[in-house]
Order: sequence, then C-alpha cells, then structure tokens
Amino acid sequence: MARRDAETFLANHPLPDRPGPLPDLTPYLQALPAAKTPAEVSAITHQLVGATAPALDHIASHFIAVALWAGTDHRHTPQSQRLLREAALSIRTALVKVAQADLENLRAHYAPSTASAEPTRATAPTATTSPGPTAPGHTPGSRR
Repeated sequence: MARRDAETFLANHPLPDRPGPLPDLTPYLQALPAAKTPAEVSAITHQLVGATAPALDHIASHFIAVALWAGTDHRHTPQSQRLLREAALSIRTALVKVAQADLENLRAHYAPSTASAEPTRATAPTATTSPGPTAPGHTPGSRR
C-alpha cells in the first residue's frame, strides 16, 4: 500500500533506484598484504578513513534528517526516530572505533606498556639487588 501511495510522489521526484558507485577499495586491499609494520597499516587505515568518512558522514546526516522529518499529518514514532538516530550514531561511531583501534596498535608498537616492559628490565643486571632504601625517584626498576 505504501508503494502505491508513493507512486505519484516518486513520479514528481525521480530518485535513483540503483546503488550509486562505490569507492574503489582495491588499492587499500592490495596494499594491506604488503604492509610490514604497524605504521604502514596505520597509513592505509588513515587513507581509507579519509577517503570514506565524508560519504559515511553524509549518509549519517541524511538519517538524522529523516529522523527529524515531520509531515503535516504524520510524525515518526518515537521508536523509529530513536532507531534512525542510533543508525546515524553507529556510522559515526564506527569511524571513531577504527581510529581508536589504529591508535591502540601504534601505542602497543611504539610505547609498549610498562607491564610488558618490566619483565625484560627485571632480567637485566642491576647494581642494587637488595630491597634497601634508596634516594626518592631512584628505586630499582623505577620508570620515572
């Protein structure tokens, strides 16, 4: 029934009925196996996010516009409005999560946590092996 009711509207406002062109991800997919370091993977990630973020943000903005639509005889139900806003937020959140994952990988590579670095340091010979008092800020194994 909804399709029938929208026929006149669509005749007056022709919209594309086929998917638009997708971005070509082939270069990113081909570069990924060649990446040997976290920095190289990060470079691919940044380029991909930069190339796709505007389109994804545009789609998210459209979902928000649909959620805010109010006709003279109809408004979206609270549930559908909430779902549309969540869909827009999910798109935007996905980009943030990709950036966070990339940053975590870079941190793990360039600034390993002290927990993983501590066992390596403990195996190295130290001048003081007794737990006796030392000058502040100069405790054995201190990372200050």
